[in-house]
Amino acid sequence: MPSLGLIILLLLVALPLLEIAVLIKVGSIIGVGLTLTIIVTTFILGTWVMRLQGMGVAKRFMAATRTGEPPVEPMVEAMLLMFAGGCLIAPGFITDSIGLLLLIPVIRQMTARWILARGFPLTVKMRQTRTYQRPRAHGGQPRRSSPAPTIEADYERIDEKPVPPGRDPRPGEPPA
Repeated sequence: MPSLGLIILLLLVALPLLEIAVLIKVGSIIGVGLTLTIIVTTFILGTWVMRLQGMGVAKRFMAATRTGEPPVEPMVEAMLLMFAGGCLIAPGFITDSIGLLLLIPVIRQMTARWILARGFPLTVKMRQTRTYQRPRAHGGQPRRSSPAPTIEADYERIDEKPVPPGRDPRPGEPPA
């Protein structure tokens, strides 16, 4: 089986040659002016739609982060959007077709799931932090304590344990 580097090298050589061949063929059928108009139009429409789709992916990313789930799928979708943008910037009908297909949310989500199902090496490390507000000191502004420790794997929430009366729940700090 050929290495990934060899496959990428062949694609980098073959794709431009295929793009030139398709541009010449399409240009001879519909004319140079219309061919260039289509290329420029797909560039402009693709970047506009990519920006709109990017906002949707950003919202899904934030929603996953708020619920505490690792936002792996939105991250892969964001990478696919960047790849689609690169395809749309490159002149040619083959790359424009790939870029426009990846701008369709259903196809992009299916592609992201396919990539994740194949186990491509993606590492996501989530950190859960929480900032506690301590009571106001002498009627002033609330004092903030430092963020809670980073929690990974199985954990037990300290703030859910009953605290004996007169004992501060954060060890090492004087009671308020």
